[in-house]
Amino acid sequence: MGIPTNLKKLPHKKLGRSVGALAGLASAVSVFVGMLAARAAPKGFAKLSVALHFAKTPWIVKIAPVCAGLAVAIATAAGLLSFYAWLVERDEPAAEPDESVARDSTAQ
Repeated sequence: MGIPTNLKKLPHKKLGRSVGALAGLASAVSVFVGMLAARAAPKGFAKLSVALHFAKTPWIVKIAPVCAGLAVAIATAAGLLSFYAWLVERDEPAAEPDESVARDSTAQ
């Protein structure tokens, strides 16, 4: 079972590095949003009022898990693309030396 030729034409190395950089950025944004959500989360009696539905949960607290989920999804895609790049490189035939160059060097 081989990899289809149209998939081998993808710039897998560049694509893997780009998605890896996006994964790092998404992780950093997720950490920042999580820190903001932790600071914005209600504490004390405000927490009780949110639990009893007298007050609304801050929007950043609702958005933080979504941001973390996106970061995990992008990191998973980066990992899969890295694995794909390794798989394609492993299946490519090794570069064979040119025979004419080998003959020229032995003739001298």
